[in-house]
Amino acid sequence: MRAGVTSPTLETLRELALAAGYDLDVALVPASDPAAAVAARVIADPATPELEELEGVGLADAGEVAEITEWVSRLQRQAGDDPAQLLQLAGRDSAPQHRKGARFFAPKPGVPQERIIEIANSALGRNLGALSGVAAARVYLGHAPDPGPVVAWTTDVDAVAGRLAATLREVDEYQPAGVLLAPTMHAYFLDMMGPGVWHQNIVSPIQAVIDLHGLGHDGLANEITEGW
Repeated sequence: MRAGVTSPTLETLRELALAAGYDLDVALVPASDPAAAVAARVIADPATPELEELEGVGLADAGEVAEITEWVSRLQRQAGDDPAQLLQLAGRDSAPQHRKGARFFAPKPGVPQERIIEIANSALGRNLGALSGVAAARVYLGHAPDPGPVVAWTTDVDAVAGRLAATLREVDEYQPAGVLLAPTMHAYFLDMMGPGVWHQNIVSPIQAVIDLHGLGHDGLANEITEGW
């Protein structure tokens, strides 16, 4: 099992657990795998390197490439040749609000959305990640729901959370009007828009679309993809 040679059934796993004095507690939870979003980009985004190139250009390690490869097959099987369905499925399966290790920060009463976005961007700095959610919608569409979730993707959650906590209150549950800080792969930041173009680090349009689908803002996602 450790070597990946065998794939035991759930019944076998339970017998092994019981032999050690434990039992299994199996539950369904919402999916949130960053490899799903990267896989969709590999399939649909010409700017994203091919699977065999991801590791070489430093966007993923060998283990991540294996996970992305599995998701490429899975999404192609589920979505067929429908690009809209592909992005919707990728959004559902990589939803930021369900990401393991995500941390949530409540909005401050009376503080406008633009200021919340500035706080999140400042906490990320130049090298620790990029914004998505309503921050991306404001950039690519010129409008966004207010209030709405500001997503901050990062490779160093603890560092960014420490900075956010200096201004915003951390809470235990997802805040649809606050800041959602979540860990992810380096590939998420491919083609992001930096301060040289915008005032914040913003994920690429296709990543914004995937994230907005995951957040349940299908209308905004479809508005961005109109004409693609």
